[in-house]
Amino acid sequence: MDEPRPVAGEKGESMWKDPSVSNCLMIATYVVGGAGIALGIYGHTSGGGPKALHWSLPLVVGAVGIISCIRHSVFHVSDARRAGVEADPFFMIELGFAQGAIGLVALLAFFAEWGVAAEVSLMLAFALYLGLAFFIVLYKAIKKGFDGGLVFGLFMWGLQVVFMFWFAIAAWAAGI
Repeated sequence: MDEPRPVAGEKGESMWKDPSVSNCLMIATYVVGGAGIALGIYGHTSGGGPKALHWSLPLVVGAVGIISCIRHSVFHVSDARRAGVEADPFFMIELGFAQGAIGLVALLAFFAEWGVAAEVSLMLAFALYLGLAFFIVLYKAIKKGFDGGLVFGLFMWGLQVVFMFWFAIAAWAAGI
């Protein structure tokens, strides 16, 4: 017979399973992504598309990808509980690896100065990845129902994807 699983915060519950750990990492993702968007908007107003892309890339793709990797891969059970997909939390590890890989390469492209073409490619790849995942979560939310936290999360997620596409397309249009 299966033993009952401890509830978050109860004695015996570890931080690896506590969804509040992933909630904190998710908030960090919003803050870092928002800071990257703010830098990108400033860069766009002071230097156009390539500058907006260059200034936003290390935070919006690099840091967000690394934080998401930690949230999804290291704290995969915690994150699965946070997201309400506890049945099989191991797919979260794959999500983390994908986001971490793109984030790490974005940081490398930024610091090694690979140029606008590489930055556009990385921003578009991450925007497309997150955009497609957004629609999957939105579809599930429409079927299941919305709550306040989910609405805020979807809004922040969608906003980040829109700005990522905008920065990449503006840089591309400026002539790579």
